[in-house]
Amino acid sequence: MRRVLITGGTGFVGSYLVRFLKSPDTKIIAVSSGEVQLQEPDVDYCQADICNLNDVRLVVREANPSQIYHLAAVSVVSDSWTDPRRTFDVNVIGSYNVFEAAMSLSSPPRILNVSTSQVYAPSASALVETNPLDPGNPYAATKAMTELLPVQYRKVTTGGIITARSFNHTGPGQDPRFVLPSFAKQLSEMEAGLIPPVLKVGNINVSRDFTDVRDVIVAYAALLEKGEIGEIYNVCSGRAVPLVDIVRELQRSCSATVKIEVDHARLRSSDPLQVVGDPTKIRKATGWSPRVTLESTLNDLLDYWRTKVKL
Repeated sequence: MRRVLITGGTGFVGSYLVRFLKSPDTKIIAVSSGEVQLQEPDVDYCQADICNLNDVRLVVREANPSQIYHLAAVSVVSDSWTDPRRTFDVNVIGSYNVFEAAMSLSSPPRILNVSTSQVYAPSASALVETNPLDPGNPYAATKAMTELLPVQYRKVTTGGIITARSFNHTGPGQDPRFVLPSFAKQLSEMEAGLIPPVLKVGNINVSRDFTDVRDVIVAYAALLEKGEIGEIYNVCSGRAVPLVDIVRELQRSCSATVKIEVDHARLRSSDPLQVVGDPTKIRKATGWSPRVTLESTLNDLLDYWRTKVKL
């Protein structure tokens, strides 16, 4: 039986990944930093402090996985500015603990390290994996550091670490502090008459590369199976979409007549005008490409928040 360990297994992406990987011949061990309220049947859940090497060693030794998806992280940019030390501890020290515990096993597993497109320096063209790095916030800086950690395991003959540089991804269940769930939540509350029909936005005159979380987890699984150890792969659609166009699309699906208002608290001084990735490398390595359309993602986001608002 294949044994798979998922750190951050109860988070937004981790929950989708757990459900996707479930099968009769796969034992999934999902690691969480806190108590797990909702559990998937036939999945083992365990609680561990990723910043504590002894905790991590115990979990990894007991799981004895052949594959690890390392998703656990402080991933909200505003949180990383508020508490950069905790961001460093979780994202860098925590990652070191996972890698060290796993690569010390007698038969080291294949590990997927999830990084971010925010490590890249701004570029007017599509970003490829060889583009220069220039992280613009503590979250991105810690992810860039984490990408360097595998250097000490290069001589290990089995197992090893593959890195996914994920661009913007979203879907039902994502924290509304992220941009598209924020729009969908506000619009759903307006339809229900809970807030005035004023959509508060940051800078929507920027373009981003969005992929549905249900496509992203397929990419992660494909990379862990077919990716080359030590390599880095963009996980992206290759298409830059203006946020203003997304707002218009959501407005068309909303029953309320909505006014747009810029909330200065949502503006970021370092926001690049465009972020778009080149997915050529992952396509060549795995054959993966996104299947869920952005229109479907937006409709599903609205439906999710409409249901949540009524509860």
